[in-house]
Amino acid sequence: MPEQIAGITTLVWVACAYAVLLVAIGWSFDRMARRSSQRSVASRTFGFTYHESHDAWQCPEDQWLWPTAYDRDNRVMRYRADADICNTCPVKSSCTVSHQGREIVREVDPWPYSASGRFHRGLATVVALFSLVITGMAAVLFHRPLEVALEITVALVCLMLTIPLGIKLLRTPENYYESPYGGHVRSTSAEESTAVLIDRFEQKWGGVRNERVEKSREERERELLPVVSVTNGRRAWRGVKEAPLHKTTAQALQEMNQERSRGNDEN
Repeated sequence: MPEQIAGITTLVWVACAYAVLLVAIGWSFDRMARRSSQRSVASRTFGFTYHESHDAWQCPEDQWLWPTAYDRDNRVMRYRADADICNTCPVKSSCTVSHQGREIVREVDPWPYSASGRFHRGLATVVALFSLVITGMAAVLFHRPLEVALEITVALVCLMLTIPLGIKLLRTPENYYESPYGGHVRSTSAEESTAVLIDRFEQKWGGVRNERVEKSREERERELLPVVSVTNGRRAWRGVKEAPLHKTTAQALQEMNQERSRGNDEN
C-alpha cells in the first residue's frame, strides 16, 4: 500500500504540488516576458521621450518625431523625424543610418495585446493549463473520497489562477484594422515600397556607426600601408615606418616592382 500523509496518498500530494508549481511557472514566464518586452522598447527608444499630449517623440537634440503612418498589419504607429534635420545633426552617426530621418515605432496595443505579448501569454497559459491535466490524471489513478476532494480543490485553485492569464487572449484587437488615430494619419500595410522596406531594414539591423569603431578601422587601414622610404628618387624598403602614403599594400608593391624593372632596364 502506498505511503500516506493525513490519509491521502503521497503521490496525490506530489501531483497537487506539481500542479500548483506549473501555474507559478506560467505566471513567472509571463512576468519575465513582460519585463523583456519593456527592456526591448526602452533600448529602442533610449534617449527619446514620448509626449502623449502631442503624440510625438522628442529626441536628445530637442527635435521632434511626428506620426507618419499607422501600420495596420503590425498594429504599430510609425514616427519619423525630418530628413533634412537628421542629415545635418552632429550626432547622426550614433543615432541612425537612414537618410530619410530617424524612425521610431510604438505599439498601439498594451501588453499582452501586442504580437509578442499574445505569443508569450499563450505559452504561459498552456503551461498553467497543464496543472489541470496533472490533477485529472491523479484523480483517475487515486479516487478515494478524501483524495478526490483534494484534487478537485487544487484543480479549482489552479483554474482560478489560470483564467486571468488566458482571458485577455479572447479579447485580442488584432482584427481591428481601422486606425485608432482616425483619418489624420494614413494607414499602411506590410506591402510597402521596396525603398521604404530597405530603409527600415537598415535602421533595424544595420546598426549605427560608432566613432571609436570608425577610428579603429582607419587605424587598421593605416597599419596595412607599406613601410617605405625615399632614397635617390626611388622607393626602397627600410623597415622603418614613416608617414602613410595612403595607398594599399598591393598598389605600393606594384609600383615598387615597376620601378625596379625600369631601374634594371636602365642598367
